[in-house]
Parts: sequence; C-alpha cells; structure tokens
Amino acid sequence: MGTATGAILAIWMALAVAATLGCALFLRLLSRKQPRPDRSPPVLLAVPVRGDAGLDGFLVALSEQDYPAWRVVFAVEDGADAAFPALARFAAAQPSRAEVVVAGATAMRAQKVHNLLAVLPALREDDAALVTLDADILPPPDMLTELLRPVLTGQGDISTGYRWTLPSSAGAGSLLLSLAEMGVATLPRCARCNLCWGGATALSRRALERLDLPLLWHRAVSDDMSLSRAAHRAGLVIYAPLTVRPPSPAEVGIAGALRFGLRQHRLMRLYSPGRWLLAGSLLALPAAGGVMALGAAASGSRAALACITAFWLMQRLRATLRGAIAERVLPPDAAAEAIRTLRRGRWCQPLAHLLHLLAWIGSATGRRLDWAGRRYDLGPYGEVRAVGRRG
Repeated sequence: MGTATGAILAIWMALAVAATLGCALFLRLLSRKQPRPDRSPPVLLAVPVRGDAGLDGFLVALSEQDYPAWRVVFAVEDGADAAFPALARFAAAQPSRAEVVVAGATAMRAQKVHNLLAVLPALREDDAALVTLDADILPPPDMLTELLRPVLTGQGDISTGYRWTLPSSAGAGSLLLSLAEMGVATLPRCARCNLCWGGATALSRRALERLDLPLLWHRAVSDDMSLSRAAHRAGLVIYAPLTVRPPSPAEVGIAGALRFGLRQHRLMRLYSPGRWLLAGSLLALPAAGGVMALGAAASGSRAALACITAFWLMQRLRATLRGAIAERVLPPDAAAEAIRTLRRGRWCQPLAHLLHLLAWIGSATGRRLDWAGRRYDLGPYGEVRAVGRRG
C-alpha cells in the first residue's frame, strides 16, 4: 500500500471517528440543562403554503402546540391554491388566532419568500418574535416552546431547527434521502456558524430591528440562506436547539432525492461558498477513502481490510447513537420509524453518501433553480434575475 493511499485511508478513518464522536456529543448535549424563560409573550407565526400535501397533519399538529400565546398567518399565492379551503376553515374556526392572506404571484423573488413578505404587515408591537414554519412538517406539541426558548432567554438573536426526514414510502429514493438527512440532523451545532432553516426559525425583536426583511428578501430565492448570511454580517447569534427536529415525511424517487440535494447545495454555493467547499471535502474524502480501501483490500492489504471493518463498525455505532437521539427528540411513533429506517439502511448508508456526493458535484456549476413549479435564473450571489413557469 503506497504512501498516498495510506494517507487517504488515515484521513478516512479520522473523519469516521470524528463523525461518530459528533453523534455521541449530540446525545450528551441533550442532557445539558437549559435556561427557561419566565414569560410567554405573544409571537406571530408566518406559514407560506403551496398545495395541500400533508397539510391536514400539519394543522392538527399546529393546534396542539403547548406554547400559549401564538397566532398564525398563512400565505398562499392565490385563492385557487388547493390549500386555501382547508386554511380558510382553520382560520374560521379560530378567528382570533389565525388568518389567511393572498400574496399574489411574483416575478421578483421566490414565491415562498414573496408569501412570507405578505405576512409581515400582521406583526404587532407586542410580538416578541416572528416564527417561520414550513407546512410539510409535523411539529411535536413542544416544538414552538423549544424553538422560542433561546430567543426568550437571550441565548441567541435567532433560533432555528432542522427537519428529521422520514420515508413515507418504501422506495429507495425516500430511504436514501432520509439516511443522508439524518447525518445532517444529528450534527452538533455551533452558535457562531449556524445556518437558519426556514422550516422552523424564530427571529427575536432585536433581530427584526437589525435586519430589514423586505430589503433582505427583495430579490431572494432562499429565505433561510439569505437570512443566515445577513445575520452573520450583522453579528447576530443563530442558536440551534438540538431538540427542534420536527418529523418531515418524504416520498421521492432517486431522481427526486438527487434534485433535492442538488438544489440545497447549489443554494449553499451561492450564499455560503466556504461552507459549500467544506461540505464537498467532507463528502469527497470519505468516498475516496472507501474506494481506495476496497482496492487495496482486493490486492491483499490487511491494513485496508482492517480499515473497512473499523469503518463498518463505526457506521453501526453511529446508527445506534442516532436511534438514541431519535428517541430523545422525536415523538414515539416518529422515533420508531427513524429506528426502522436506520435498520433498513444498514447496508445502504454508502449509497446514501454517494447520492449526497453526486448532488454536491452537480451543484458545482450553474445558477438555475427549479423549485415548486418555477424556474429561477439567479445572479452570482443568489439574487433572482428572472422567473419562469415550469409545466
């Protein structure tokens, strides 16, 4: 085994150890005592909606939130949206807590961002925070309380979570996407380098005063990536409570999973190129190490075979740790599904990693984004230059 191969294998092993220790650290941090706010001030929830897929489950979960002082504004593009009747019924049933606004179509920014902007006039002076939520998640009853805790106790100016993707079909695409996303969901977080996730983000009053959202989102294709970049530039702290991991059902094929990953990485390349390069390195180096180890083992290298064995054992340990994390942060039925997914993916994890790497490679060029029925042509910093309809 040559020197170069040995060095790559050493890096591969070091990254595997780091990933395993990261999962263990995540689990340990869940036991850390957190400060609790002494009040529950009113907050506004902004929920952009397109289509009614999964909407009934979201509305039920939203109604069961244990935070007492929230109200919600749903925003749709037009009244013909399939979601509009269900949202109108929800708002009619509790008029003091919910309303629906029609944002209209836009050719200046992503439609989701445009819908969010349509909610901003509903902010009141006594609202302590603005919370953005995606309607394709199933938030546990305490999610809103856990999401708001850091901004109400002063731990951060912005608080954000991350989805825990679970397959809602038996297809390979849903399984591989879920396995890849679990790796991201169980990474420890750093308050000074976090990125926002628009599916569950809370902005404190201080953040709202420091960030001009109408200007920030004027030409934005991504609400969360543009918010992350502006928050870091303004010196705001983005805190990511580890307990905010709402289940997010996924039903996609291999091509759909690849398109999803490509879109996410392309957005990161445009909005945060340094993180994009780091992500690529952490995807490419383990893949290179695995390929080299298989080649060397086939040539009779006992050291390479030992590395493969050690890697597989650490992969199984990470799966066990992620299962334990799921039991701590997910509702019981979702945690059970996460553990089943990890068991199903026992031999598929390398394929999930390969899919993730292919998505990153595909994101290395181009500034066009296909998303939710529209095609966006973007500038070098993620700004929208043109919007076209897709069939």
